[in-house]
Amino acid sequence: MRLLLVDDDEALMDTLMESLIQQRYAVDVAIDGETAHDFLALFSYDLIVLDMVLPDVDGISLCRQFRQQGVDVPILMLTAQEANIAKVQALDSGADDYVVKPFDFDELCARIRALLRRDSQSTTAELIWGKLCLKPQSFEVSYGEYPLHMTPKEYAMLELFLRNPNHVFSLNAIIDNLWSFEDPPSGDAVRTHIKGLRQKLKAGGAPKDLIETVYGVGYRLKPLKTDEAIPSEQSSVASESTPTQADITIAVTRAWENHKDTMHERLSVLEATATALASGHLNVDLQDAGRAQAHKLAGSLGCFGFADGSRFARELEQLLQLEAPLGDDHVSRVSTLVHHLRQNLNEGAGAHSTRPMAPTPQVMVIGADDGFNPPFATEALARGLHSVAVSTLAQAQDQFTTHHPDAVLVWLDQAKEDAIQPHLQAIAQHAQTIPLVIVTDRNDFSQRLQLVQQGVDRILPTSTSAKRMVEEVQQMLKATQAASTVLIVDDDAQVLDGVTTLLSPWGFKLETLEYPAQLWQMLDKIQPDLLVLDIDMPDANGLELCQVLRADDQWRQLPILFLTIHEDRGTQHQAFNVGADDFISKTMMATELPLRILNRLRRSQQQRYPRASGQ
Repeated sequence: MRLLLVDDDEALMDTLMESLIQQRYAVDVAIDGETAHDFLALFSYDLIVLDMVLPDVDGISLCRQFRQQGVDVPILMLTAQEANIAKVQALDSGADDYVVKPFDFDELCARIRALLRRDSQSTTAELIWGKLCLKPQSFEVSYGEYPLHMTPKEYAMLELFLRNPNHVFSLNAIIDNLWSFEDPPSGDAVRTHIKGLRQKLKAGGAPKDLIETVYGVGYRLKPLKTDEAIPSEQSSVASESTPTQADITIAVTRAWENHKDTMHERLSVLEATATALASGHLNVDLQDAGRAQAHKLAGSLGCFGFADGSRFARELEQLLQLEAPLGDDHVSRVSTLVHHLRQNLNEGAGAHSTRPMAPTPQVMVIGADDGFNPPFATEALARGLHSVAVSTLAQAQDQFTTHHPDAVLVWLDQAKEDAIQPHLQAIAQHAQTIPLVIVTDRNDFSQRLQLVQQGVDRILPTSTSAKRMVEEVQQMLKATQAASTVLIVDDDAQVLDGVTTLLSPWGFKLETLEYPAQLWQMLDKIQPDLLVLDIDMPDANGLELCQVLRADDQWRQLPILFLTIHEDRGTQHQAFNVGADDFISKTMMATELPLRILNRLRRSQQQRYPRASGQ
């Protein structure tokens, strides 16, 4: 992995650079903002360490510039100011973390590793390709049961191939990823490292061509045979197809049918509570039971799309928290809310609602003939994709930030090669983490190499049918949606079932936990990529769990998303203060939860579709 250090304290940076190089990172150092821009124009980095005070620009402004230019790798800010306002400014400018000077080198390196783990394609402890296994945390490599001992560069090279198993790396791309700018080796030296790596793999029982030569282009891992299955936690295939809106609607409706009787039983307890309250016979036990059922309904109804019902139940919970005896106004309000709640459930306005679900993946088609777009759109729709046709690369460049496509197809007009190159480079820059396909009949090798080095993932001939192109796009999209493990913690079994039903079509590997006290054992067991927490739970609420996780070195970078009945700004502020990455009301779960999770995990795609640098 390649890191950029931006700081004018050369002695400090030299020390940090040596420490990082020993940990098998390639490191470049820029002493000012201008040099940092130059480096970013030349190379792709996995992380940036940025000082807040530089000779030509302040770090806050520079961080904002990076984010505005589309630099989305983790940024760790260094500051000599301990005041909270400096930390807030750093994070608001787009930084992912900050460290106060003077810092402990071990702690800073640990923070860098944590950010890289969070941004990598998977937080699992192993990278596996057939029988080949690499453990990044311990630097161990094995083939089957046979341990392999490698030099630092051989190890780094193998890790590069394993993190990008379908990518072909040219010699220049390997150098850009593994060596610093000031110490690049010759092409022959890289070939020597590859030869040594192949010999050690072969000695361990691997095929001699496990590191495959793609003649005239570069090197890659040899594709696995169909019987060499990768373990499920490492598989990049999320599901047979991307879920459509209809799939999700059906799934949520089915879950509602399974649990609606439980919801009506909970409502019956509330109706008994309201009746006893109105007649003056409400006892403490019944009031507590009514409050507990109101709390559960507020969460579970929101999950099934009953937004109004969830709010009614939430207000009932708050009213039933008041000490008895309740005033006449409160008694009347409880009866009214229970009545509204019964009406809401009987109308079935939740799971059967026709409101839009989370959006389906979108493919931007640029420069295709008018005759191609209709059949492509039809095929795409049949496979759960939505296509957007754009006439020119210039128009696509303008629309890219508003449409946010999940894949891009570009038809190249050979007669306008000079005119389209700047736009194509800009599109490739925008599409750094998504599949980019070029449709062309050009057979010139140097032109194709240039396209690949710009970041193109596939080159297809113009004779390719619309159906075949949709299939290619879908396979690439499945490869970008790694089967990440999502752990959901909620003390309501109906909520867990509803969330599981909603998320299952998206191909996540889902784990649920009803008892928050068991969280630590579950974390160690499944090593999740993302954690979904409720706030109100027995024993330890979600805010407390998040606090403890953020103080734990192993889990402090785990993405945490709160899914809760609370909608007030105060609770949201508390959640973000203790380290939450996102916050969603259960009333919005059906429309937002899958997309929010995908967005949280999207940075992992950058390792799967890296852009070769040096252009």
